[in-house]
Amino acid sequence: MSRPSRILVVDDQPAHLALVRKILAPAGFDVREARSGAEALAAAQEAAPALILLDMHLPDLHGLDVLRRLRDTPWGAGIRVVAMSALADPEDREVWLGAGCAGVIEKPIDPRTFVREISGWLPGIAGRAGKGAAGGDQGQTRTDRTVTRLGEVLVVHGLITEEQLARALEAQSGNGRRLGQILVEQGALTEDDIAWALSHQLGYPYIFLTPEIVDAEAVRRLPEEFLRDRRILPILAFGGELTLAMADPTDQQTVDEVAARTGLQVKRALALASNIEEMQQHFAAAASRRGTGRAKGPPAESVERQYLQFHLVQALQQGATEIHFEPPGGGQARVRYRLQGVLVDRPAQPADLHTAILHYLRDLTGAEDGRAGVPAVLRVGESDLTVAATFLPSAAGEAAAVFLYPSRSDVPDLAALGVSEELLRPLRQALRAAWGVVLIGCADRWLRSTLLHGLIPAGVRGKVWTLETLPVYRRPTITQTVITSTAEAAASLVAATDAGTDLVAVDDTSSRRALAAAHEAGRIRPVLAGHPDADVAGLLGEALDACGAGLVAAALRGVLAAREIHLLCPACKQPSAVASGPPPGRRPFTPLGCDACGFTGYKGRRVLADVWTVDPPTRLLLRSGRAGEVFARLHEAGSDMRRQAESLMADGLVSAEDVLRVAGDA
Repeated sequence: MSRPSRILVVDDQPAHLALVRKILAPAGFDVREARSGAEALAAAQEAAPALILLDMHLPDLHGLDVLRRLRDTPWGAGIRVVAMSALADPEDREVWLGAGCAGVIEKPIDPRTFVREISGWLPGIAGRAGKGAAGGDQGQTRTDRTVTRLGEVLVVHGLITEEQLARALEAQSGNGRRLGQILVEQGALTEDDIAWALSHQLGYPYIFLTPEIVDAEAVRRLPEEFLRDRRILPILAFGGELTLAMADPTDQQTVDEVAARTGLQVKRALALASNIEEMQQHFAAAASRRGTGRAKGPPAESVERQYLQFHLVQALQQGATEIHFEPPGGGQARVRYRLQGVLVDRPAQPADLHTAILHYLRDLTGAEDGRAGVPAVLRVGESDLTVAATFLPSAAGEAAAVFLYPSRSDVPDLAALGVSEELLRPLRQALRAAWGVVLIGCADRWLRSTLLHGLIPAGVRGKVWTLETLPVYRRPTITQTVITSTAEAAASLVAATDAGTDLVAVDDTSSRRALAAAHEAGRIRPVLAGHPDADVAGLLGEALDACGAGLVAAALRGVLAAREIHLLCPACKQPSAVASGPPPGRRPFTPLGCDACGFTGYKGRRVLADVWTVDPPTRLLLRSGRAGEVFARLHEAGSDMRRQAESLMADGLVSAEDVLRVAGDA
């Protein structure tokens, strides 16, 4: 059997990557993906594709730069490259073809003809078919093509019928309004349907607008009547760019007029028409109050503070846990959100804005010249958000990873994460004793805090005192102290013990001093101690190194080691091409990506956990200096994490790759 043709798709829009894979993979193609120019060059060298579908507007390099670098290598000179672009002018096509592209595909792609079109460009196949060929229909105007393509996307994905499209086009010919607006007015679909098509099929970033992410000064650059008529709202003006929220970002005429009125380059974003109208009314009312002197607007915020707030709001709405600001390449800095454990690209931002945001983050978290600051609590919308930042130098400049922890007031439901009460029962019993340490090992700070608070029962009698570097949970029935470091944890443990506390909990004892202080306190009081090591034997080894066998034997009662594994999205998971068990011969599922999961392939999480308690024989072995026998018993018993992960895989909930990645060493 001949090997399937390998195609490398290079695009920074996850939605477009998912769509291409969904079309080409069932047709027998071996599809590989890259989301930047640098990733494309590395993937091309490793995978040796027969064809590269190259988006010409990437976050780090222009497509032409990628093409030139590819042609300068001995391994890439002969690879056929087809350019892709949402807005390909005749002049652009001429330049791309002259630079060595075999052809041009205009986005959005047509799912009905795409396989045939791609097949025509593969080496050894003569002829090129489809609208994307270099000699495509150039007589049609861009506006007409875009409208027709939008209608085709809606029909292909079953959002409207051919008859509904025909009626809308007929109505449009008489008044010139946008196609989407007419379809909504005719009741053929909803605003959400239009947003889905424009965002996920045509590649425009979707934004939900709130007052705190919109720059009032940017709004005032354009007349209110013009904004209402065109259903647009400026979000941010920075440098030479204006970010513009549009109900229909394919409206090139409006983009051109905004650029002419403001003198700025327009970056398009998609927002619901009703959301835009709501924000227009908000800012119009604010302008009216300023004019009558009844109220004053809030003081102008710095651009970097406003833009960080914009990212925080968007990340929370999408369920992201991290924001990554990465140094510029080609004048634009890369921004990515971590959704369901997967990093997903977001629109790039100017290099000077990247630098300003990192300076603001340092001030916010007190990082100064260090690599990590102190978590800061911010008000985002109607809720509090704890933000932690880590800064890393790179050859291209400084990068920052921002970790997001929404505040919670409830007691965590560990059963919802897959941690059964039966598994936790020995640890709960240990915490009822008059003394002793229970170690909670987990690398993820949020999950570690969740497990810690989940083991503190609701409405517990007596005095509970928590020492937290990450104050995510706010519980009025316990005393909570925010500490800035593990060094501070050691001193605070002594104070909490002396204060007659009935239970002390500290979320980070990663330093030897803090771990030893937790065991010293555990000789007097029950202590819950968090640690980043996620392995029972590893946690025991850390405790022995920090405290010595005598103190560990006297204080340690139990260990909970936990790791997070992400669940596959039930809407888009697909059987793997490779069969593996258990059960024998059953094919596990792999992630694909769809609208329901933000094109990550995952939705939800579970916790894999091992629990180990120190019984009297084990305590005697530790006291007598025979810790090696304890480790041998742990090795012989093995970890339960792997069994839990394989059970989830057998039920079709997780992939084989994630089982190996998360629990492969368990």
